Amino acid sequence: MAALAPDVILTQDLCDVCAVSYSAVSGAVRVLEGEARVLSLEPRTLDDVLDCLVRVGRLLGVEETAREGRAGLAARLAAVRARTTGLPRPRVVALEWLDPLWPAGHWVPEQIACAGGQPLLASPGEHTGPMEWDAVVAADPEVLLVLPCGFGPERTLREREVLTGLPGWKDLAAVRRDEVWVLDGPAHFNRPGPRVVRGAEVLAHVLHGERAGAPVTPGEARRLTGG
Repeated sequence: MAALAPDVILTQDLCDVCAVSYSAVSGAVRVLEGEARVLSLEPRTLDDVLDCLVRVGRLLGVEETAREGRAGLAARLAAVRARTTGLPRPRVVALEWLDPLWPAGHWVPEQIACAGGQPLLASPGEHTGPMEWDAVVAADPEVLLVLPCGFGPERTLREREVLTGLPGWKDLAAVRRDEVWVLDGPAHFNRPGPRVVRGAEVLAHVLHGERAGAPVTPGEARRLTGG
C-alpha cells in the first residue's frame, strides 16, 4: 500500500474471515505517509448495501452518479417484487456454509422475501452463527438454497456429500420436490455489492420460474440432483 500511495481505502468490519478487517487496515494506514482516507463499509440489509454506493460516491466526489446507480438498483428490486407479488411463498432455507452448517443471514433473507419466498432460520440483517442439522430438519424447507461463502457452484457440487450424507436428507420436503439449488454464493449472495440485486433476480427464477432481468444461466443456479 505504501508503494501505491492511495488517497482512499475501502475496508469492512463485517466479517474477519471474508476480508481484511478494519482494525488491520487502520493499523497499516497509521504507518503510511500521506493522508489516506479510510471508509469502512458494514452493510447488513439490502438498503444498507445500496446506501454504501452513495457513501462511496460522496467520498469520491461523484455523489449524484452514485445516487443514480442506487435508484437503478432499487428499481430492479422493485421489479422482482412486482413479478412475484401474489404468488405462493415457499418456505426457504439458505445455507452459507456446510461444515459447520451456517444459515445465510444479513441481506439474504431479504433477497428471498423479495423474490417471493419465506425465509427460515435467519432474519433480515441478522449476523448468524453455526447451527445443528436438526434445525434444518425441523424447519423442513420446501426449497433449499446452497450458496457457500467463497465457493463457486462447481466446488459446491464436488462437496455435495457433506449435505447428502446427513441423516434424514432424503426426507426433506425440498429433496423430495427436487428443489435443492446450488447457487453462485460469491457472485450474488455472500458479498455486499451491487450484484446482490442480481441474486434476487436469480431467486425469482428459482422459486417461481419468473424472469426478472437477464435469463438465468446454469452457472448462476442449478438443481442439485442425484443426491
